[in-house]
Amino acid sequence: MSSNPHMSHSTQPALADFVLVGAVHCGKTALMQALLGDKGEVFKTQAAIFHDGHVIDTPGEFIGRRSYYGALLSTIVDVSTIVYLQPANSVIFALPAGLLHVYPNKRVVGVISKIDLPDADVATVSRLLYDNTIPTPHFATSVVTGSGVAELRDYLISLQGKPIDAALSRSEKEHQHSDKEKKRGGNEKKSAA
Repeated sequence: MSSNPHMSHSTQPALADFVLVGAVHCGKTALMQALLGDKGEVFKTQAAIFHDGHVIDTPGEFIGRRSYYGALLSTIVDVSTIVYLQPANSVIFALPAGLLHVYPNKRVVGVISKIDLPDADVATVSRLLYDNTIPTPHFATSVVTGSGVAELRDYLISLQGKPIDAALSRSEKEHQHSDKEKKRGGNEKKSAA
């Protein structure tokens, strides 16, 4: 249990074994605090913050600067679930394709943050996540209104203790199948040449 005086202590199961990643200002720390029940002020994350239960908040620079990709990969190596945040008002996907899938046997969960903003476009951002190999379901959240936070928390808790393959969504399995087909097609083209 955290010694943070701003934490609300409840009887809900504890979150465990995930990392939040996303670009600068996408709302990672605010969402982490909402998930953990921390009512304190939100500050800019300058380095990875390790919470109880192997729950990790990362700085946006891990995504935004190529020179920090090694730090990102080192941080995610020992967790089972990577939670990627994409703001609802941004159609720029900040990561190179496949970076979150470097390690096998990791779940990647897509979260659309800041859905309360007037220029939010949840459908477009959900498609952006899917097109960049982040499987459904995508959780639309707002820490301002609280929308989607409890559902995301419940989902993350439901993943705990499950074997990775058992937790793969149909969408993720379709992505894996599609990737295999693309590779197979590429090899056939090389053979035909």
